[in-house]
Amino acid sequence: MVPLSLLFLLTSLATLIHTSSGLPYLGRTGISSLSQQVGNASDATDCNDLSWNLRPECWDRLDIPKWLTQWWETNQETCQEHHATFSSCFQQVAGIQQQQCDTIGDGLCSFPTNLTAFSPQEAYVLYSIFGIWQWYFSMWQGIGNANLGAQGPVGKIVEAINPVKPSTQVLGEFLQALTAMTPLFKAPALIGRMSNTVETALRQSPGVLKQMFPSGTLNSQFVQVNEIYDGLSKIQLYYQANLTNALNLVQTSFTTFLDFSAEGGFIAPQASLQAQSNILLSSLQTFIVSSCLSQSDIFITLARDTNPHELVINGSLTSPHLVQCDNYDKHGVCSTWWYDASTNLAYGLSSLSDPQKNFYDLLQQLFENEWTTPPMLFAGALECAEYVKNTNSSNQPTLDLVTMQPRCISNTQVCVYDQSCQVNDPHCEFTGEYGDVFDVLVEGAGELFGADGYDGSRFGIL
Repeated sequence: MVPLSLLFLLTSLATLIHTSSGLPYLGRTGISSLSQQVGNASDATDCNDLSWNLRPECWDRLDIPKWLTQWWETNQETCQEHHATFSSCFQQVAGIQQQQCDTIGDGLCSFPTNLTAFSPQEAYVLYSIFGIWQWYFSMWQGIGNANLGAQGPVGKIVEAINPVKPSTQVLGEFLQALTAMTPLFKAPALIGRMSNTVETALRQSPGVLKQMFPSGTLNSQFVQVNEIYDGLSKIQLYYQANLTNALNLVQTSFTTFLDFSAEGGFIAPQASLQAQSNILLSSLQTFIVSSCLSQSDIFITLARDTNPHELVINGSLTSPHLVQCDNYDKHGVCSTWWYDASTNLAYGLSSLSDPQKNFYDLLQQLFENEWTTPPMLFAGALECAEYVKNTNSSNQPTLDLVTMQPRCISNTQVCVYDQSCQVNDPHCEFTGEYGDVFDVLVEGAGELFGADGYDGSRFGIL
């Protein structure tokens, strides 16, 4: 078959030259040199000068959306006649052969180091094709390289919390917890800015959203929570497959590509992607922590307008032993409490089977090992409780398709201290505004309670 680049001979003289000589295939080595070609606006003053750094703002300054739309209107029919998708066709016309930027795998998509051989518009589109591929590849590679076995963080989480209930969970819930954070990832060039190209593009591209978040996936498969690492290899494979399908749709559909590449959001080096891909694992680990706590009859207690340390030092406690808090550590933890100064809320952990247990050591393990963070575990659980209360929804981890916000990554039961209770009133403890802890956790644990029911005085009341 005649190369597409020859069919578009009149489009660009550079096209013919590159097609005949062949561009070097850089593989993984091309990424580092390519990163050097991306910089800030101060590095150059002319978007047409490709000997300087490419800049995200040049995407609009060069009016690339209009230019690219005209290119596609002119060339779409020929591309389709040769069964070439948008990204593949554009690369071939530019003289770049043997690239597979519409699928994911090591070394499948790279970029020539000499951008000056292309027109400015060509260079920015070609870079965006690579940048989008790189963004998906980063997440694909990150989860693929994650140690989700019994000897990794997940196994250690299970060992530390040691869930006591022999219960199962739907494996699909763990997949949802892994993927629900994705729309929050900013396109790499837009990190630190208000705009979020990825979220906007997902809103406008329901097909991509469906590929990344297929409903019902793994919902027929169950796993013991205390053996969750046995099922995570399936989650890795499903998530990687979802990413591959989503990337393929973005790169093959012209309109979807235009949405994702808006504002030059992918004109950025690979280095800026790693921190974001780590969020995926933090999300999954937080859900595993939350699940293990729930399966151990451990729930979150919340005291509003309460600073535990202040209560100890200002003399307002008639029974100081109830709140043992000398000072906050670097995580904001004091004894069994985490204090969120931004909201003046104090969170703790309590156990149905051992109400007097101090969870300081467990919290230290969770936060020191970065298995989760206080905001993700505690504030996340409160947000989930509010969401469930206000929408009458399930507390399963999910992506809210209206707000594009992840929901219920931490879904441990939250119980709010009722500060109107009289001290030592065994029948008054929690407000019950987020449900009754006993309805949620006590199933199968009836032996913990006598004939007279639950004695609330066993819990220390603030």
